[in-house]
Amino acid sequence: MILSALIWLLQDFVQVFLMGFCIVPDVFLLFLVMTALSPETGKEKQIVIIWTAFIGGLLWDFRWTNLPGLSAAINGALVAISCYVWQKIPVQGRSVLFFSFIIFSVVFLSGLVHFMFWTIPNQVAVRQFLVQQFIGFPVVAFASLFFWKVNYNNA
Repeated sequence: MILSALIWLLQDFVQVFLMGFCIVPDVFLLFLVMTALSPETGKEKQIVIIWTAFIGGLLWDFRWTNLPGLSAAINGALVAISCYVWQKIPVQGRSVLFFSFIIFSVVFLSGLVHFMFWTIPNQVAVRQFLVQQFIGFPVVAFASLFFWKVNYNNA
């Protein structure tokens, strides 16, 4: 819980410095999904992670958006859907590639929903959305590598 709060603060700090250039990828949400999909995470802990995502999104909304509750709903729903999909896949299919697909989808969908609700001129919004997604690729790759190292690399 403390680590998620620190990651939220780090994301907020980076957003302050990139204001006007782009919206940062949702590293907080990415970390929570990565934690929720870890093999050691049980269903009870996943519920706590979903609520953490909701609360973190609500705080983000109060800090950055004009629509309180949007990020909270997106975060909570995306973590819950990720957990549901991950649990429905047989253990043999829970590969790093599938994990990468899930977290890329989470980052993309979160950015897309926020993009649809931005109240800035269209051309600026498109540029910021594209930069956010471009920056998100290395973040997703790093998260996938980390997930693989921690959970699947026995060497």
